[in-house]
Amino acid sequence: MSNQTTRYLSRTTAPKYFSDVQIRAFHDPNTRHHPGSHSGTILRTVAWNNLGSRVATGGAGGNVKIWNPEKADVRSSTDLKGTGLQVTERVQWDPTHAERLASCGVGDSGVVKFWDYRTAKATQDIKTGGDNFSLSYHPEAYVVAVGRKDNKVKLLDLRQNAVFHTIDEGNDPAFQTVFSHNGTLLLQTHASGKVVLRAFPSLEIVHTFSAHTAGCYCLDLSPSGRYVATGGNDALISLWDTTDWVCVRTFDKADHPIRSVSFSFDGAFLVAGSDESMPLDIAHVDTGDYVHEIKTGYPAHAVAWHPSKYVIAYTGEVLRVTGIGSFT
Repeated sequence: MSNQTTRYLSRTTAPKYFSDVQIRAFHDPNTRHHPGSHSGTILRTVAWNNLGSRVATGGAGGNVKIWNPEKADVRSSTDLKGTGLQVTERVQWDPTHAERLASCGVGDSGVVKFWDYRTAKATQDIKTGGDNFSLSYHPEAYVVAVGRKDNKVKLLDLRQNAVFHTIDEGNDPAFQTVFSHNGTLLLQTHASGKVVLRAFPSLEIVHTFSAHTAGCYCLDLSPSGRYVATGGNDALISLWDTTDWVCVRTFDKADHPIRSVSFSFDGAFLVAGSDESMPLDIAHVDTGDYVHEIKTGYPAHAVAWHPSKYVIAYTGEVLRVTGIGSFT
């Protein structure tokens, strides 16, 4: 993918490093615009597997595709067919297995499908009973939390192949639900702008804080667990210390609502995506400085850093992957 070494970037070396960035587009000639879809956000979700050897995307038409980031040729990709979905809202890889992943979205009674991309077949499916838009694996991969569009969060047990618990969020929808790295917390972003922390497996609320003045759409945990970054309708990214749950700083360069946010593998940098057209700004976490801007000219709804490299995958009409130097 790139010729980057394993050395870590500092605040001072990052601008020069990222200025050499190359961007590769992964075109699927079979993808077409679909009625009711945003022309710039056909792909709604992107995720790396735990080795960084594959990238999964999904979006309008219910498509799920697995790409080899080393090979932009569509012949090197794998289609996961038969999702039964009108729109795939979220794909997520099994954190314990580099070839397994899950997908969910709108349609087919809220079916969540679990796949082995090597066979391009579903190995399991669980119906939640409604349209879904968020999905998160427990770190041990036996439980998955799925957010429905009717303000309910379903907890799925893969061993029992069934829903085992429902959280009713009432009039305050949860936009994203994420397990902590050790699996003892379930973090939820809400339409009210707050973040709710629930103990797992009891699911009792242990802490709540107001992260944004409007809807809090997304969050990501730093690899060390030291910080949580949240993005909201107020176009801000807020950085929270997980020891005292205080806001350390905010990043305010964006002009549009933040729909996704992602930490680099070393926790040193942040990048965010939006449904509106704006550059991808790479921010240095500890100083709050912006170190590089990736010009897009289109909406990049979903962004994700590679699990071990300074490489970013992001979506729009097509998947794009950045890299330093050569991709070969």
